[in-house]
Amino acid sequence: HAHGPANYGRAFAIGGALNLSFMLAEVVFGMIGHSLALLVDAGHNMSDILGLLMAWGATALSRRQPSARFTYGLRSSSIL
Repeated sequence: HAHGPANYGRAFAIGGALNLSFMLAEVVFGMIGHSLALLVDAGHNMSDILGLLMAWGATALSRRQPSARFTYGLRSSSIL
């Protein structure tokens, strides 16, 4: 039995939006303050955002129905 929601799309969207806003703030204040540390951390946050987008895409693919070519659907894409 499962207690979690069937779709985590909203959680991915909220997490991505928060991460994106934090990254943009780091870029702006890093440029204003001439801080390489903030700019590098913004780049790190960008990689986190890309990871969230890939996970969101994998969950969307894993919900596809089986077909003649993919007899189990694309459920194994969530492993990526």
